Amino acid sequence: MKRKKCVLYLRVSTEEQTKGYSLNGQERIDRDFAASLGYEVVNVFREEGISAKDLNRPQLQAMMNWVREHASEVDAIIFWKWERISRGTEYDYAVLGRFFDECKVSPLSVTECNEDTPEGELLRWITKGTALYERRKISQRTSMGMEQKAREGIRPCKAPIGYLNYTLPDERKIIVIDEATAPFIRRAFELYATGNYSLKRLGDTLYYDGFRHPKTGKKYPPRKFEWMLKNSFYIGTVVYKGNYYEGKHEPLISKELFYQVQSMFGHKKPKTHNIYFPYTNMIKCECCGKHNLSAEMKRGAHNSGEYIYYRCSCGCKAIKQEELEKVFIDMLNDIYIPPAEIELMKNEARELLQAIKDYENSLESPVEMQNKIETIKSRIQKSYSDKLDGNLPYGMTEKDWNDMMSNWASELNKLEIKLTERMEKSKILYNRLSLIMSFCNQLPELFRLALPEVKREIIQTCIRTLSYNGETLKIELFPIFYKLKYWKNVKNGAGNGSISEPHSNIFSIMEDEECQILYHKIEKLIAA
Repeated sequence: MKRKKCVLYLRVSTEEQTKGYSLNGQERIDRDFAASLGYEVVNVFREEGISAKDLNRPQLQAMMNWVREHASEVDAIIFWKWERISRGTEYDYAVLGRFFDECKVSPLSVTECNEDTPEGELLRWITKGTALYERRKISQRTSMGMEQKAREGIRPCKAPIGYLNYTLPDERKIIVIDEATAPFIRRAFELYATGNYSLKRLGDTLYYDGFRHPKTGKKYPPRKFEWMLKNSFYIGTVVYKGNYYEGKHEPLISKELFYQVQSMFGHKKPKTHNIYFPYTNMIKCECCGKHNLSAEMKRGAHNSGEYIYYRCSCGCKAIKQEELEKVFIDMLNDIYIPPAEIELMKNEARELLQAIKDYENSLESPVEMQNKIETIKSRIQKSYSDKLDGNLPYGMTEKDWNDMMSNWASELNKLEIKLTERMEKSKILYNRLSLIMSFCNQLPELFRLALPEVKREIIQTCIRTLSYNGETLKIELFPIFYKLKYWKNVKNGAGNGSISEPHSNIFSIMEDEECQILYHKIEKLIAA
């Protein structure tokens, strides 16, 4: 007698996996059931981590296609429960019913009624209805849980680009800033706010800066940038089902910048041109205190040509770009350091660094730190020897010994790092100062020859804030440039005092995080 043949369909959801359910366990039970009915298993389809809310599952579809192709060779499909096949709607069960009829295969549940009687059919419909009810209750509970998370300020799904989902040691889940991609998100908002970038150009610019899809390495499409630029999550807001909640995560950008970008989407796109406005949205308007100056281009009288000016939407008096650049050139000339003066300033910097180094060494010299390091190493070596010889102090357990060794190793590591930093610190600070001096030496010529995009970078590297009151452009330099300007004036006899005076300690400024960021920007500018 020819033996009947069957296929097995196995499925577990992600939630079930966490509760210990397994596909292997299902397969063992299904195979035993098939053997008890005299069926030979000819194929197995395994669906892992997928819900049964609909029929759009890779392995279920693969099974249905395979059975259609081998309908003459298959007599039954065996599964653990009907809910393994579907927890969907009546429509899904109708689709499955047609599939079973067309292929002339019998659906057999290991744990439920398979009788081909009215009573058996009733029980199956009750089972299917119960599975559908359970799915809807799970969906309802999930939705309620997600809404509660949103109310508590937690995004109830995957963090957007610029953030990472993170699990704390106590299993609490939080969202933290992704330092690798967050700078690109900030730059996207800043560039788009200028009004000089379309979504496509924004994507091209950031792609060449290194912002790419983590899996494919390809450029993000314009629609992705539009989604990012309209996402209020970046200002600390969680949105769920149309409701807005104050998020617990750290905002990436200011609300002012976000709403400035939103206003760009509502504006009519400017006429296409090849002119780049370098100072758009760099200058704060003091007249209204709310907006930044944006660029406009007009044609002068009697065909005198086009000119660019910057103005605020509040109606404050405009300022021409040529006037701005004159102020900037005067400012750059003011902090320009002639080549002959650089070596003099470097020599004084060396003397000052040595004085600082001598003072720090008097507090705890490298020799003293090296002696401490050697002492700890001797302790560690002796303790290892004592342990091997069985000479540990009475009552000391293995855990006590391990804890002691761990503490010594930690102290040793900290001392070695501190010693390395002490030995390298002066060298690093001097190199940074030399680079910044070289930058100041090139500034006027660099600015004069630079493209508009680079001019903007130069100004943003030197100036912390810019504001305009309708008459005067106010400039606040970064402290390092104020100190170099002061130092230069002292060398030229234009001021009194010395760079080594406490109020003008240039090296303490250079250790600030702000100055370290400027140092990297200067490196990039000089390299370009």
